[in-house]
Amino acid sequence: MLDRAFCFSVFAIIERLLKSEITNTSRQLIVNYIEEADGDTYSEKARAAIFRYSNEKIPSLEEIRNKANAQSKDSLSILEHLVLKMEYEASRI
Repeated sequence: MLDRAFCFSVFAIIERLLKSEITNTSRQLIVNYIEEADGDTYSEKARAAIFRYSNEKIPSLEEIRNKANAQSKDSLSILEHLVLKMEYEASRI
């Protein structure tokens, strides 16, 4: 069973990408995508599931770090903050 906070962070990213709320059925489908995804870490699995569901790529952790170092942290987008939250939750599992 996946960690609840981790799943909610993935759902938040997808909702931000799609600009709409996802249904409970969609949430279960996304959880299945995460569980089926190839990857060594939950972060990799989540990224694969996000792409599979939304057909959108999210910024890598390295891209976000480079942007944060080059500019102020206030310049990060909401999506980038959500990705950081997902990465944090994935590291806790």
